[in-house]
Amino acid sequence: MVVYLDMLFAANAFMDFATLTAAARFGGVRAGRLRLLAAAVAGGAYAVGAAMWSWLAVLPLRLLAGLGICWLAFVGQNAFFRLYGLYLLVSAAFAGLAAALGMATGRHLLIGAGFYFVVPGRALLLAAAAGYALSGLLLRGDALHGPLRRETETLTVRLDGRESAVRVLHDTGNVLSEPVSGRPVVVLSRAAVMRLLGEQGGALRELRADNAAVCLTRLAPSLARRCGLLPFRAVGTEQGMLLYFRPDSVSRADKSKLDCVIAVDPEATGQGAYDGLIGV
Repeated sequence: MVVYLDMLFAANAFMDFATLTAAARFGGVRAGRLRLLAAAVAGGAYAVGAAMWSWLAVLPLRLLAGLGICWLAFVGQNAFFRLYGLYLLVSAAFAGLAAALGMATGRHLLIGAGFYFVVPGRALLLAAAAGYALSGLLLRGDALHGPLRRETETLTVRLDGRESAVRVLHDTGNVLSEPVSGRPVVVLSRAAVMRLLGEQGGALRELRADNAAVCLTRLAPSLARRCGLLPFRAVGTEQGMLLYFRPDSVSRADKSKLDCVIAVDPEATGQGAYDGLIGV
């Protein structure tokens, strides 16, 4: 069979982009498109190399290549090795479907360490969609909180003309409320809050569990007027204070409004799998 290297490269770059995107979504992290594109290009180049030199397709090198591709896409993520595992599992799901389609159509869809599609584009899209759906059923939320369970949701937080989408975990143990108004408290990681606040939130870089009051005094006056301190208790912490602020609005995925305040957790939440906790 004649193999066209440009088609081999394009098919595998496409499939790696889809696989990396699926791994990021199922793992609950955000990855820049440029990073995903760079990793996909590297995956396409590896598939071409493995087709030209068969020794590159041996299993240990394939695992190392996958690690390198994930490094390009997800370096710096707290959940890197979990994302790598998700990438391997989603890749296996895609490869299994490609093998099944190949047997059904009598065509070669797998060559060396990559995909080679010489079937109509609709079959390619069907394989990608089916693999994505199958992976989603098995791995949604990284199976961290159980398959097929909807324990997370995405909120859109707005403040002073800025907005940020955050992924929060429903936590029945979060019963915090603002002392004055009684509004429920959504607890977000410092990193998630700083994405929203930008330069205004510079003082939060020094935020720790024991210096919330000090950080409050260092915020810009326009932001400090929206803030307060919230006493709390947690396992391992006898008592402490959380810095919180009142956003302009918080919207759920269905566009309904959530009347709440946002507290800042100085620690990463859920090892990067989500941005915060919601108890309502």
